[in-house]
Amino acid sequence: MTTLLSLKKISCTAGFALAGLLAANSAFAQGTASIDGAIATASQWIALADSNQAERMWSSSGPTMQKSTSKEDWLKYLGAVKTELGPLNSRQWAQIVHVTNPPELPPGEYLNIAFAGRFAKAPTVEKVSLVQAGDKWIPVGYVITKFEPAPAAPAADPKK
Repeated sequence: MTTLLSLKKISCTAGFALAGLLAANSAFAQGTASIDGAIATASQWIALADSNQAERMWSSSGPTMQKSTSKEDWLKYLGAVKTELGPLNSRQWAQIVHVTNPPELPPGEYLNIAFAGRFAKAPTVEKVSLVQAGDKWIPVGYVITKFEPAPAAPAADPKK
């Protein structure tokens, strides 16, 4: 199965600790590591981007993301996205992919959740990656791309 989100390749030492992060980010952590909890966590987390809270979004992400993307780069990325796409009109989760021990990332259980979004200037696919930490899900990645449907096939030539 193809993973929805190509997580940015990072090098990370084994044994990074999530304990402090879990305590600091209880607003995004659900009571159980359920699919519903993952969807709720991802939805709450990307809602921060909608309300111009990119810095809070970055600070509440997991160490995997924070080590691969600086806060400054994160703020620039989300600022550019907001400028290019305009305000959000609607969003709905569309697909979930489970990945165990992806290459180039710390071992663990990950979920990649895809959302179909409609922004003022374009439809999008938003992809949020989460890592399981005990009974909680921690955001570790976000990519948003414009949805560009495949070009229509040319009409058949009636003379043939």
